[in-house]
Amino acid sequence: MKDSSWFPTMLKTPNRNKGLDPEKPMIGILSFEVSRLMSRVANLWHCLSDRQMSKLREEVRYSLGIRTLISDNHAYLINLALEEIIDTLKGVAKSITRLGKKCIDPVYHNLDHVFDNPFEIDLRWCGWEYRLKKMEKRVKKMKKFAAIMSHLHEELEGLSDLETKLTKMQSNGVNQGQLQEFHQKVMWQREEVSRLSQMSPWVRSYDYIVRLLLRSLFTIVERIKVVFGITTGNRSSEVSSLSHGGCFVPKNSISVYPSEGSFRISMSNLGHKPVICGRYPSYKAQSGHPVTCSFRANGIFQNDVFDPVKRGSFSLNSKQRLVNGQEPTLGKAALALRYANIIIFIETLAMSPRVITSDARNDLYGMLTTNIKQSLREKLFLSKNESLLAYDERVASGQRSSVQRILDWLSPLAHNMIKWYSERNFEKQPMGSGGNVLLVQTLYYADLATSEIAITELIVGLHYVSRFSQEIIDRSLMGSA
Repeated sequence: MKDSSWFPTMLKTPNRNKGLDPEKPMIGILSFEVSRLMSRVANLWHCLSDRQMSKLREEVRYSLGIRTLISDNHAYLINLALEEIIDTLKGVAKSITRLGKKCIDPVYHNLDHVFDNPFEIDLRWCGWEYRLKKMEKRVKKMKKFAAIMSHLHEELEGLSDLETKLTKMQSNGVNQGQLQEFHQKVMWQREEVSRLSQMSPWVRSYDYIVRLLLRSLFTIVERIKVVFGITTGNRSSEVSSLSHGGCFVPKNSISVYPSEGSFRISMSNLGHKPVICGRYPSYKAQSGHPVTCSFRANGIFQNDVFDPVKRGSFSLNSKQRLVNGQEPTLGKAALALRYANIIIFIETLAMSPRVITSDARNDLYGMLTTNIKQSLREKLFLSKNESLLAYDERVASGQRSSVQRILDWLSPLAHNMIKWYSERNFEKQPMGSGGNVLLVQTLYYADLATSEIAITELIVGLHYVSRFSQEIIDRSLMGSA
């Protein structure tokens, strides 16, 4: 029984939908990459919503973990968020540039440097932004495309399995009735794949896809400028028109001054309120006066201290810039994800200290870095002759409270680090998944030394809590005997 390939069937489809043009090359197999680009664009737009920006503003201002491990300078933290958003936008722009070279329309052939400086885009691109309602519709469309491609991916895998099984049945000489029945199942699966492909970017032209993504990026740039209060001279009329068209209208603003000092955590106060002792300096304007950072009532905020347009020396092309010259961070040391896993493992053990096994302790010790192991040995050695070794209910209660206090502000950053990684691990994450966590909300920018002190304190506390719990168990067994 001869089987025709389903690829030609998918590619030779009538022009029934918008975006289909038999004279223009279609996206085809690149639709899987395109759907991921659409997901990233949709996530960027969602990240810049009033709700998400308000949530980000509140978290960087009041999160004890962020203030303890990264900085208490609000303007600095907000600019870290801006850095990542711009980096994501530029990454999408590079992919769009590659797709643009395959378009028929020559306007898309040279997009290489359009977003080099997103806030100084050439005037010839004026008017390419969507208005609010149209952008919302386009975002929904891109999310739908991504969901369809995710479903199509599953159906293609199912079709591959069925065709492989059909080939084996043909070679094994299965009776004609069974073969015919299974062949019909394969044909139904091919029809489902073809149906989904008609609804997906697979049969859309490069011109259609690039135009959709490119206009969305221009709209996102305008949204960034309004959200972060970035003003430019060459597109003010377009921004104003876009705002009055119902897209981005900022409201009442409130001026807030960043604090004069930053802080480092004190070894004796890890589980308590952090001690201010000048970790990161506050940023000041060239005049020497503190720079204001304005926040608007609807969650949109303006950052005057790091305005990349107003301050020409500031360029947006790397997450490393803002941490250069400062103390080492977990991100620069490539330890953020590893330490996040350690913290979450400690949190799990702390929930049930009475059942911590030797295997669990060995697993935890194996996860530690050389620095933490050394610090841990020193801490335990200094404590070995202390009365802490003898069971004391008050000491046990204090250790439990100390461990919990540290976990209260440290574990949210660890969980956010895992979430950030999983959201951007596109090989394991389904298409259309969200990306709502930024690096400033994780351990990425956390101070290396301070983070290691905190983790060491957690392990020491866990050690004694576990020991006290074991003593309680031993005493109970002795009493029973």
